[in-house]
Amino acid sequence: MDWFFILFSVYLLYMKYLSITILFAALSVLSGCIGGESGNSTGGVFKSIDGGKTFEPSNFINEESSLARSNVSSIAIDPTDNNVVYAGTEKKDLYISRDGANSWSLLQSGLLNIDNIVINPFNTNTFYISGMYQGRGSIIKTIDGGETWDRIYVEPADGTNITAMTMSAENGAVIYLGTSGGTIAKTVNAGNTWENLYLATDTVVDLAIDSVDDNTLYALIGISDIVKSRDDGATFESIRNDIDRDSETEKLFEGSLYSMTVSPYVSGDIAVGTDSGVSRSKDYGKSWNPVDVIASTVGIPIHAMDVNPHDSSQLVYAAAKAVYTSIGDGWAITDTASNRIVDVIEHDPINSDIIYLGLKKSN
Repeated sequence: MDWFFILFSVYLLYMKYLSITILFAALSVLSGCIGGESGNSTGGVFKSIDGGKTFEPSNFINEESSLARSNVSSIAIDPTDNNVVYAGTEKKDLYISRDGANSWSLLQSGLLNIDNIVINPFNTNTFYISGMYQGRGSIIKTIDGGETWDRIYVEPADGTNITAMTMSAENGAVIYLGTSGGTIAKTVNAGNTWENLYLATDTVVDLAIDSVDDNTLYALIGISDIVKSRDDGATFESIRNDIDRDSETEKLFEGSLYSMTVSPYVSGDIAVGTDSGVSRSKDYGKSWNPVDVIASTVGIPIHAMDVNPHDSSQLVYAAAKAVYTSIGDGWAITDTASNRIVDVIEHDPINSDIIYLGLKKSN
């Protein structure tokens, strides 16, 4: 009987030790998911310092928190000081880094769902962000680097957001906006007044001004069309429906549209990401040619793409969780090892080796 009690006591001690071990392991995993940058919890911001060959998370805020679990829907870089980087999030407001994304701090604006950050290149203390304020789409402006804000545009009803925004490269007072309700509007006096330009039949997903011809504006509408204006927004035409094409030589893009970008210094050069790959036009959207992408990405919606501002022949695009950077005639491929998709790709305007990604949960 004495041996029985001894063995039974040893068994109880072993089970207690095993339970504690399992508990600590579970807490360790949970802690990693909440605050760490390991495994599938990693989202937020990724950074490349080798021209897109590799990307690493850049999410540190402090020892207790990071951006790793944030949905980052917009990134902007100060064009005069590339150490200053802004990241707009879905639920945690606006963040700023002053050391090239090595660390971040909150730059409180009061907005959620921050889809756009536009910096005035002639005075970088002045910038604009769009998002939701108390349920209504709004644009707010700062002239002192984010210390104070003024709301310069607001949607009339709850639920409609500002989904696109772009600024003239020649005049920092000229800004275009697009909404989830299809409105395209313009200000020529830095947001003091706005002029309605166009009402689309679907969400204005993106806006882009031609890099050479400041009078030319492109608007990505829903997943099916691009409308363009060659006269500062006075008139628009549908690239899908309003352009006559030679059926033998002038083809349209294929698939549903998900992203758009323009060449940094070649007029009329525009690229789109679809669920059938990437297509590029060199004649303001009249004719399109497919880009020779990796075949396995065809069929996956391309939600983010960007042309290198230092080399218009280099394209970076994301298909789900992988990033593809054109290197010569081939592609460098990076797996983000995340359960989130790449929603933003932003090149550094000064250093051609630096590229940022913003990751978010897929809808």
